[in-house]
Parts: sequence; C-alpha cells; structure tokens
Amino acid sequence: MLSPAGPVVAGSFRDLAGLGGKAATDFAFHVAITWWDDSVREEMGTLVHEHGVNSFKHFMAYKGAIMATDDILVESFSRCLELGAIPTVHAENGELVYHMQQKLLAQGLTGPEAHPLSRPPQVEGEAASRAIRIASTLGAPIYLVHVSTKDAVDEIAYARQQGHPVYGECLAGHLLIDDSVYQDTDWGRAAAHVMSPPFRPKGHQEALWHGLQSGNLQTTATDHCCFCADQKAAGKDDFTKIPNGTAGVEDRLAVLWG
Repeated sequence: MLSPAGPVVAGSFRDLAGLGGKAATDFAFHVAITWWDDSVREEMGTLVHEHGVNSFKHFMAYKGAIMATDDILVESFSRCLELGAIPTVHAENGELVYHMQQKLLAQGLTGPEAHPLSRPPQVEGEAASRAIRIASTLGAPIYLVHVSTKDAVDEIAYARQQGHPVYGECLAGHLLIDDSVYQDTDWGRAAAHVMSPPFRPKGHQEALWHGLQSGNLQTTATDHCCFCADQKAAGKDDFTKIPNGTAGVEDRLAVLWG
C-alpha cells in the first residue's frame, strides 16, 4: 500500500515475497491506493515506469482504515488511465457496512453469524455499480476482485453489454462454500470463515458459475489472506474485530478441484 512514508520499492517487494532472486513461476505485484495527494500520483508513475507495477487496488470497504472514497477513486482511476495501468476494486459500500455493523452490535448480535448480515449482497452490488460507472465515465478499464454476488455479476454483465472494458474475478471458495458456515455452533469454525465479501447463499454460487460460463467473469482466484486461531480470537465478543481472512479452510485449489 502507498503510505505517507512512501511506497515499498520493488526490491523490497521481492524480499518480502521470499523469492531470493529467483522464482519458478510468473509473478507481479499490485499496490493499494488508500489515500490521495500529489505525492501518490507521482509515486504511481514511479512504480509503473521503474518497477513494472501495472495494477492498483482500491478498497471501497473498511471505513476508518483503508477505504477509498469516491474522490480517491476518481483521481486514481484517472491516473491509472494515463499510465496504462488497470484499477482493481474490492466492491463493498463501506459506509453501509459500518452502519449495519453498529446496528447489529446494538441488537446484541456479536458472533460470526452477524458478519454476512452486515455485508448483504446489495452492499456489493451498489459498490460494483458505482465503481464501474466511475470508470466508464472516465474511459478507464476496471477489474473487480472477489465478486461474490449475483448483484455484482449483473452489474458487470450489463456494463460489458454496453461495451465497457469491465473484468470480473471470483474465488474458489465462493463457488463452493455457502453462508451456512456462519451458523456453526463451534465459534472457532464459524470465525475461521469470516472473510470479506462473506460466503453467500447458494443462489449466488449459481450466478458465479453462470458468470464464468458466459465470459462475464474471466478469472478464478484464490486470494489467500490467512489468520491463525489466536488472531481470530480477537473478535470473540465483537464480530467486527474478527480479522477478515480465512483460517482453517482447506487449500482453496483443493476446495475447487477436490
């Protein structure tokens, strides 16, 4: 992520990845845009021209932390277009998520079962629509990561029908795991599946498969973001504090092909 201290240089990227100067597969890095000023604009150029970065990620979720507001999206998407880089987006309406989280906590719902309730499909559909329309207005391509709902697939399909360069990705887990995992009576197993976007009702799985079959979704990804049980336990009494990433779930390629 770009931070007030400046970007991590490409050499450090390779060191953090543990590549040791060699790799057995192709790889690339992307950088998250979590704030904006003129220095970010310049650093994006440096990353593209000097270090081969060709995509930048934007989190529309996570209010109060790394959420990219509409003004940031406009500035960053425009800069991506200038640089020939592609903006990628985690599409969830952070304001709505925060509102729903506070409402559920006030109702006494503190466990993992509240997580999907705080991020209903409409939250993803709205953000997907907004991001796509911002990008299409600017004439920029856009790539939506970990699409999990029919709502978002429909927005992507509509935009592509209009000729906009919109691309979608779904995760192996979302194709085969549904939201019943959050009802597990074992807190640890339920919390292990807390990720964002959350696992959805089965009907959304069907939409994702149709999205892949129709070509409106182009990528099946893994998007590993693992936390151990002790880290998950930080949210024992408040589901909003459970780290957003999986733990205790099978290797995701095994989930897809097993």
